Amino acid sequence: MEYSLARSLWSGPLSAPQAPAQDLAARIAQGLDYPEALAALQALARHGLPLDPALTRALAQWDWSIDLAQVAMQATVSARVDPEPALAELQRRVEAQGRRFGVLAWALWGLGRCEQARAVLADLDPQSDSYDADRLARAELAILSGEAPEPLALPGALRLSLLHLWRNRGARALTQRYQTLHFGFSAHPPLWAWLIDVFITERDFTHARHAVERLRAAHPEGHAEVVAQRIRLAIEQNDPATARRLLTKHLPADTPWTWSERQHLQHLRCLLLEAAQAPIPDYAAAYQHACAAQRLYPENAALRGLWLTLREICEDWDGLAAELMSDNRFAPDRAAILARIGRPDAALRLTEIPPPLPPDTALRLRLSRTQWHMRCGALEAAAAELDPMPQDWPLRADHAYWAAEIALAKRDTKAARRALSPALSRHPTRLGLILSAARMEYFAGEFAAAQDHLQRFHELKTIELGTPPKDDLRDMIVRDAAEAQTEGRAATNSPGLAARHFALTPPDFIPPQQTQVVPRQLWHYWEGPRSSGVSRGIETWAQLHQGFAQRVFDAQSAAAWLEQNAPDLAPVFARLSQPALRADLFRVALIAQEGGVFADLDEFPRAPVTPWLADARAVMVIEEGHGTIANNFLATLPALPLFTRLTARIANRLTKTQTPYAWWDSGPAQLTLEVFAAQQSETERAGLRFLTQAAYEQRISTNLPFVHKRSPDHWR
Repeated sequence: MEYSLARSLWSGPLSAPQAPAQDLAARIAQGLDYPEALAALQALARHGLPLDPALTRALAQWDWSIDLAQVAMQATVSARVDPEPALAELQRRVEAQGRRFGVLAWALWGLGRCEQARAVLADLDPQSDSYDADRLARAELAILSGEAPEPLALPGALRLSLLHLWRNRGARALTQRYQTLHFGFSAHPPLWAWLIDVFITERDFTHARHAVERLRAAHPEGHAEVVAQRIRLAIEQNDPATARRLLTKHLPADTPWTWSERQHLQHLRCLLLEAAQAPIPDYAAAYQHACAAQRLYPENAALRGLWLTLREICEDWDGLAAELMSDNRFAPDRAAILARIGRPDAALRLTEIPPPLPPDTALRLRLSRTQWHMRCGALEAAAAELDPMPQDWPLRADHAYWAAEIALAKRDTKAARRALSPALSRHPTRLGLILSAARMEYFAGEFAAAQDHLQRFHELKTIELGTPPKDDLRDMIVRDAAEAQTEGRAATNSPGLAARHFALTPPDFIPPQQTQVVPRQLWHYWEGPRSSGVSRGIETWAQLHQGFAQRVFDAQSAAAWLEQNAPDLAPVFARLSQPALRADLFRVALIAQEGGVFADLDEFPRAPVTPWLADARAVMVIEEGHGTIANNFLATLPALPLFTRLTARIANRLTKTQTPYAWWDSGPAQLTLEVFAAQQSETERAGLRFLTQAAYEQRISTNLPFVHKRSPDHWR
């Protein structure tokens, strides 16, 4: 039954979704064996299809079956209907037989009823045939509750011991235990799969690779778990060629409906990497496969996440947002996509009243909501989501990252250090913690310490990818600040020092003596085809700014404008090979002459920017990362000396620099220097309005994930 059903679902939605359950009910009535009936119902549940009338008939016919009651319980949770009847029936069957209390406990745990779950396992019968399995469940729930488990000498107890160590003392302690004792570990594949998962979670690829090799040494090369873990490691290390070779060797390409959920997941992740690395990315095959896999396994959270991601890449964002907001099933997954496409406000509304969740899942949702509050510029609301702090270290490390980000947004380096130091000492390979620590030291003026953290980041990324990563803006800004400090350079000649100045002491707004109006003109620049996200941005900027003229330039129209209005810049523009460099030069030349509002099209407005323009001669944003002045949004009067000088500065650097880097040579670094110089002049600083990142994000969703950004070098 399942093979033909899976094949039908792979081809498209069923015309009569109720039919399989109706057919199964008839077969049960005709004497279908229990094992076949159970397997068929489990298949229907996996495929997200209706279970009745077959489930009702099966529950009545086999009124002793705990497995059937478990299927019913899982179905009610998936459908977000009242779980009490199914839970009561599961409890009745478990208690009547005095066995498999772990099944009931995990069902309660999944509903967030932690005390009830543990109470169910308090008094177990040693004579029960499920006694060992129930004791393992009791031990694991104790660990997840932050308590020490009972000593066990059972298969599976080693994983629980390591789980307790990781959660109680952190990744460093787990790694030390692994280094000392791994040679004595059982060859049981689930143990090694768990270890590999933890090491990858910690971004510890040294030990992840070692664990994969230990697994390979203990089992035949074609063992399913060996193959799956080798594929996963290749994908995590951004090596789609190796992953594809293994997938091709071990997957029947002509019958994808027979693949496991994990195989679909790995195939899709490989397709995403392959598309991102292609000269002309094409996500159509991945999108089609994700839609089919979602029909097959709609309850699989990881597959659902990839399906939503590919919908984000391939579909119209307005239509996608409307659909995501209309249904609160799988609300956290839907909310994550809403936030990514510029609607963190909608993501917060969708998850305001979450369904019952296990404690770890509930915490991860709170951390997501913390991020979405920050994207709305609401730092206090973000901080409120963080209470209370979790006790288990892997979760505390996640919590510490966001606590530090909020502290750094407030420029409270002491609070950031309190959050980061203990987390980094126990989770030393978490890249997010390392980068936050580098920013913390930069803001604190400890540039050498910041460079040490960045060096550590480079070392870990080199282990992960096999080659050293290129220097990024964070490396450049910190290096410049450190060198300027050593050389005695002033902030007027150091983007790193100037940016730190803006970060720590954002200038107050000084009204100008004479009020002028920033021209009601919206400018944008875009090269290439317009995705739905780009078109949505253009339309929304216009809708929210009635009375503003709007124009979108491309390379050809920008070149024509320069030929007519700034002919000395036209040959510089023509020589530039990177779209980001062309956009940077053109935007400053344009607003230096015309004034108005320039906004990148990955900046999505949720409210008009008009209030910022009142009495301002220019409006600029102090970036959260390191305090540089952003160039993705600029508003100014025409002929402002600041932008006239900036245009000349950037043109000069682009002429003299052999391989310019957009952010450093034509973007925020040079803008920051010129703005810092303007701030030193009493006449120039009047009328300059500076927005913090939080203030900016109260109206604008920034840096949306347009598909071209999936290329690692999209702006180099």
